[in-house]
Amino acid sequence: MKPSDIHYPTMVSALIKPGADILKTLTDFRADAWHMATGVAGEAGELLDAIQASYFDGAPFDRVNVVEEMGDLEFYLEGVRQRYGLERLS
Repeated sequence: MKPSDIHYPTMVSALIKPGADILKTLTDFRADAWHMATGVAGEAGELLDAIQASYFDGAPFDRVNVVEEMGDLEFYLEGVRQRYGLERLS
């Protein structure tokens, strides 16, 4: 089978995990850990956006926003550490 023979939407439909199946596996711990990890990913993206705006978009460096995004990121990182009993590296 060649890559051109694969119909992408059909493949995705065959591989996607139904939401109901995902919900069946969620415990309070898993849902909270997932929330914290998702927050890390989202806030890391927002931090990247804040920094790259000053380098690629010609905007002035927004220190207040960068500090805010770093605080948000740290919040979610601390949540992950607490869920898994990890200590902060420093």
